[in-house]
Amino acid sequence: MTDLSRDELRAHLSSVEAQVRAALRIVAAESKSMQQAHSALRADLSAALIRLQSDLSTSASRSEGKLDRIMGSVTSLAAHRRLTTSVITVVVMLVGITIGLLIGGSGFLASGSFSKQGSISVPVQIDPNPGVIRPPR
Repeated sequence: MTDLSRDELRAHLSSVEAQVRAALRIVAAESKSMQQAHSALRADLSAALIRLQSDLSTSASRSEGKLDRIMGSVTSLAAHRRLTTSVITVVVMLVGITIGLLIGGSGFLASGSFSKQGSISVPVQIDPNPGVIRPPR
């Protein structure tokens, strides 16, 4: 090994120090660009997340609106069904009563019960004068 003089050693150390500083500047520049890229990526991801949340809330509100309309339609149909059921029940009852009265009346007339009971007659004397009716005395 050769002995280096102090001046040579200092010059060599200064050269190494300059190289280390240059390397540190390169590392710092790379670190700064990485930080900037990281910050830009975070900003992009935040914006995408905000857009996604907005789209989800819009879709949810649209779905809720459609669900409300469907529920209103179902409620309306249930009310119409109850009303229709009531009307049909009344019509069926009226038809049943009418048919019952017709069958009952027909049976009564067909059995001859009406003629067996006799008819109500009011004795009336007829004068020889046609067209004059006098009640009995």
